[in-house]
Amino acid sequence: MIIQGLKLTLVGMIVVFSFLILLLILIHLSAKLLKSYTQKEALLVTSSRPSVARGKNLFDDNLKLTAVISAAIAAHRKRRGHYKQS
Repeated sequence: MIIQGLKLTLVGMIVVFSFLILLLILIHLSAKLLKSYTQKEALLVTSSRPSVARGKNLFDDNLKLTAVISAAIAAHRKRRGHYKQS
C-alpha cells in the first residue's frame, strides 16, 4: 500500500515537472518568435509617452495632492463627528 502511494507520488511529480519544463520551453520559444513585435510596441510606447519634467513641478503636485487628501479627510471626520478642530 505504501509502495503504491510512493509510486503515485513519483509519477505525479514527474508529470508536473515535465509540464513545467514544457511550459518553460514554450515561453522561451514565444519570446524569440515575438521579439520583433515586442520591440516595435516598446518603441511606440516610449516614443508617444510625454516626458515628465523633474523638479519643482513634481514637488508642487505632491504638495497639492497632500493638501487635497488632508482636506478630504478633515471634512469626512468633521461630518462624521470624529474630529474636533481646536
